[in-house]
Amino acid sequence: MARQIDDRLARLQQRRFDDSLPVMQEQYEKRSTNKATRYALGAMQQVDPRSTQISHEEFEKVERNLLEGLDKEGLQPKVRFQGSVPLNVHTRGVSDVDLLVIEGLYLRIEPCEGGQKSYLPYTGKGSLCDDVLYLRKKSKEVLDRRFWGAKVDGSPAKSIQLTEGGFRRKVDVVPSHWYDTATYQMTLNDTYRGIDVVDQYTRESFRNYPFLYMDKINSKDRETLGGAKMSIRLAKNVRNDADGDIELSSYDIGSLMFHCPSEYITSLPARDLMVLSGTDRWFDELASDMSFAMSLDTPDGTRKIIDNVDRWTGLTKLSSELNALASEVEREIIGPFGTPSYDRGEIRKRLNDGQIPLLPDEFGLGARF
Repeated sequence: MARQIDDRLARLQQRRFDDSLPVMQEQYEKRSTNKATRYALGAMQQVDPRSTQISHEEFEKVERNLLEGLDKEGLQPKVRFQGSVPLNVHTRGVSDVDLLVIEGLYLRIEPCEGGQKSYLPYTGKGSLCDDVLYLRKKSKEVLDRRFWGAKVDGSPAKSIQLTEGGFRRKVDVVPSHWYDTATYQMTLNDTYRGIDVVDQYTRESFRNYPFLYMDKINSKDRETLGGAKMSIRLAKNVRNDADGDIELSSYDIGSLMFHCPSEYITSLPARDLMVLSGTDRWFDELASDMSFAMSLDTPDGTRKIIDNVDRWTGLTKLSSELNALASEVEREIIGPFGTPSYDRGEIRKRLNDGQIPLLPDEFGLGARF
């Protein structure tokens, strides 16, 4: 890895820092005196739960005020939380809040026979785009009135951004409408509902399936006993601390780890380095087989994950960064008198065999975080 370990540790700690909370040494920092190992541990861990709670509180504040204000305008949209924070794979103590405000009456419908839901004819404002832009206009007015001391920026193409004026997080309010898939109509499970977001300048719609993506990642995490989310945070932090840009989004990284064999990244007590080993192994396999890597779909099935040259280059760079971190940690495991290995399999075996003692919590049990 090009950056020195002290620099990477400082960047990691700064990223996890929330200046609204007391400065305290985190649990992972106490589990090892070795710097690369401490970096790997910290890169996997969730941020301070109180920081995450603050993000949820900011979401709830905007949700409450937006729904109350829009109700007085005769609008009854739905509001949903999306992104890394509700999924708990965010790597920043102060993470942005991504709030969907969804037109509740007018929507697009995938053709479906035998569905459990019936729909009324469209009677909106001329087009679904018009309905979403009207919802956007009214949302901006409500936010201006309710948060008059804050900066309410309506210039972004797809969102309204809230900052300053007592906001502890930047909040992106994203006007949109539902897309009811055939699977949703058959099951009435919101996981399968799509979202169409409208660009206010071009009037172009963009569809995604945030709830299906979150459901797939959560399922993978349960299957790996928490290892999947540890691996996603690890890869995101390594990307952030690389010497040079890596063109993979958080969504891309989560999608790649969704396809990782679960046995690579299953989390076991005191065996955190198995997740580093498995994440390194998986990215190495992908970087060694371009056609296979480019065949993988996002968890919601909307596109190939690696669908252009920039993403492929980003994948290979991230693989190299993970290789380097795994090698640094292996050297710390064997100590100054050991002989480092240049065989990737042997390095990963040493990581898999390495144990980092857990810290006793107040009940005398092992505490990981």
